[in-house]
Amino acid sequence: MEKENRILSPSLSLEPVTEDNAAAILPLMQACYTPVYAHMWVDGGEWYLRETYCVEAVLKDLAEIEAPYWIVHWEGNPVGILRWRRHKPCIDYPDKVGLKLHRIYLHPSVHGQGVGRQLMAATDAEARHLGKALVWLEAMDTQEAAQGFYEKMGYRVTGTLRLSFSRMHEEYRGMVRMTKLL
Repeated sequence: MEKENRILSPSLSLEPVTEDNAAAILPLMQACYTPVYAHMWVDGGEWYLRETYCVEAVLKDLAEIEAPYWIVHWEGNPVGILRWRRHKPCIDYPDKVGLKLHRIYLHPSVHGQGVGRQLMAATDAEARHLGKALVWLEAMDTQEAAQGFYEKMGYRVTGTLRLSFSRMHEEYRGMVRMTKLL
């Protein structure tokens, strides 16, 4: 578990998620996730948010070795989350163990301000520091803006998958796996 803040720029920092601040993740994710993804769910995403970002789920995520979890701060305010899985194989490159960008969510109010670009650069730097040959992620196939952003950052689609969440509308269950070779 990371213990110290990381300063990425004068306006952008990462605060490690800990037992002490784990309860802040659910309301933060309700603010970040709901405006962008609620339409995909029968219940507006309430079940998914409660299951994935409740204190118990966050503490379980924190127990995973080599998977740092961060609260993203922009100009001193919490605006999102970032989570890496540092040693995660990608099915599309079975001979390489990469860094998986497991979660990146930002509040819509900071979209277009360079926050995402800086977080992607920090992710690349972490992967290079660890000697990884690639970084990979999964994104909703209907989120064209997100896919376009990742493509600008050097990622390309290398696979697809479908989610099995019964509370999610069928037409929104598709995902793409995107990979960036370093």
